[in-house]
Amino acid sequence: MLPKHFRQTVAALLALAFATSLFARGQFWDFLGYTQVDSSRDHGRIQINRRDVHSRMIQLRVSGEAIFFDRLVVHFDDGTSQELVISDRILPGTRNYVLLGEGSLESIELWYYKEPWGHNPRVSLYGVRSPEGDGQNIAQEH
Repeated sequence: MLPKHFRQTVAALLALAFATSLFARGQFWDFLGYTQVDSSRDHGRIQINRRDVHSRMIQLRVSGEAIFFDRLVVHFDDGTSQELVISDRILPGTRNYVLLGEGSLESIELWYYKEPWGHNPRVSLYGVRSPEGDGQNIAQEH
């Protein structure tokens, strides 16, 4: 028979995994825009095409090639901005989550390190609607 503390630890880890998967399933991600990263530049911009979405969390999805992001500058409709240091490589098929302040997004500036990519990678941006957001959530793959 296994020691009691070992069984309690396993039970706690299983409960945490179950709770995390429930949280992730309850989120609906709204597609906000995308950009094709240009290997001749060190930054780009995603213009938000869904002005009706007030997001508190955004998600970057990379396809094609890995990108090492330096920082993001988030521009809000009210003229304010928020700089977020990323300093991390995002691989294709993975997702990077960023928490934001409150507000309607206008655009996101992506600052990254130029690399000799075989094909220019694509960055798609998604947002989770704030609780006070109106309307229906739509999650799309682009």
